[in-house]
This record gives sequence, C-alpha cells and structure tokens, in this order.
Amino acid sequence: MDQENYEFLTEKLKYTGFEDKLNAKLKEEIKSGKESFSIGTTLDIEGKKMDVDLHFKKSAISDRYFFNKFDASLRNENPELEPKRHTFYQNQGVTAKEAYNLLEGRAVFKSLTDSDKEPYKAWLQLDLSAKEDKNNFQVNQYHEKYGFNLEEVLKKLPIKELKDETKTEWLVKALQKGNTYPVVMERKGMEEVMFLEANPKFKSINVYDASMNSVKTTELLIKDQKPSARQESEELSGKKKDLKQGENREAPEPTLSQAVSKARRGVNM
Repeated sequence: MDQENYEFLTEKLKYTGFEDKLNAKLKEEIKSGKESFSIGTTLDIEGKKMDVDLHFKKSAISDRYFFNKFDASLRNENPELEPKRHTFYQNQGVTAKEAYNLLEGRAVFKSLTDSDKEPYKAWLQLDLSAKEDKNNFQVNQYHEKYGFNLEEVLKKLPIKELKDETKTEWLVKALQKGNTYPVVMERKGMEEVMFLEANPKFKSINVYDASMNSVKTTELLIKDQKPSARQESEELSGKKKDLKQGENREAPEPTLSQAVSKARRGVNM
C-alpha cells in the first residue's frame, strides 16, 4: 500500500468533515487494489440524517487513488417523502456540513477555478425545484461581480456582534459556510436573539426570530438605510421561497448562551 497516498486521502477526508471515522475502511479498500471503490456512512447533523457515499478511483498511470466525489442524500423528516440527493465533486471543495446546508436550500461561498484553471470566488446555491443531468439539482452561482457584498449588507442591520472584530469574523465565516447563525439585534428598543442566513440571490440577509419565524429586515434596518421598493419586493419574494423550502423546520427557543455556543461549533464544521 502507498502510505503517502493513504495519508493524503485521510487528510482530504478530514477536511471534508469525516475526521478519522472512515480511515480503517479506506485502508482496507486501498489494500484490495480495486480500480475503484466507494465508502458509505451516515451523518447526524442538527438532528437530521444525511447518507453519504464517497467515491475513490485509481489513477490510470499509477497505483495512487483519488477522492473524486461524494453523493449526499438528506433524509426528509417525513419518511414518506423522498430524500434530497445531490453529487458534490471535489473540485468544488464542498465539505459535508456545507453539503447539508446546500441541501437545506442555503448558499455557501467557495473559492473555485474555471475551465482555464483561473481562480474565482462565488456563492453556490442549489435550486431545489430543478433537476439537471445525472439527477442533480441545478447549481446557481453568484459571482463577486453579481453585487452581493455580505459584510456591507450586515452593516445595515443593528447586530451587536459587529462591534467586536473577532465576533464579526465568526459571523462572516459562518454565513459563508451556509450556516444559520445567532446574533443579538435590537428591535423596538429591546435586544433579541435572532438568526441570520445569507441570501446572495436577492443580495440580502434572511432574518428569523428565536422561534425561526421570518422577520422583515425593513423592521430592523439602521436609520437612513431603508431599502427601495424594488429591494423590498425582491426580499419578500426570496423569503417566501426560503420559507416554502424549510416549512418543516422547527427549532426550540434557545437562550443566548446556548445559541452562540451552538453557532461557534458550526463555524468549525
């Protein structure tokens, strides 16, 4: 067995979010010398089950194996409904937690390369209403030139964490990973725990209260930063679609310390 190749693959698995739970099976498959193989596992993420099959293939010119892709299948809370399935390729650099977030309808921010191997950055989001070839969902990309600047949009909201540089960094990274992140904001003179999600398509932020009910950002925008009528219309349209996709999502009312603790763990996943 090529030990260097094995160690390289275990690092790839660790980065993708599988830690060392698949290493023994990986070693066994490499030793078998097969032309290709797959390893299956089930992840429990935020109380939901996601079945994953990781695919490996041997090089045509050596005995080295490559981790090419993984199939993710997010089970529906209603067992009578079909799971949401999608194949994620390694050139996308999507982790297991990001795959979960994408299948939940949220967007993630990734560094990618085009057909000429030129680097670029873009938000990726699955269109859960449209299937393409190989039964994958359509992947929408919102490039940097699209005009969505996450940091600038956040500054328009009365987010307490933005007063702290470190907490701001946690917030931005969490939203870029596609996580739903808790913050403290002021509404009607009172501080409240609210949850944020990036919405690059509509160049906005989705806001939910502690019970995960949608909150209009027009109620929260800092004075002199009210949106135009067109922005309000786009935001409302986006919210309706997001709520339809997540209509079965339920969450208990967390305390501030519980919410922040949970979110910090999510940033590192």
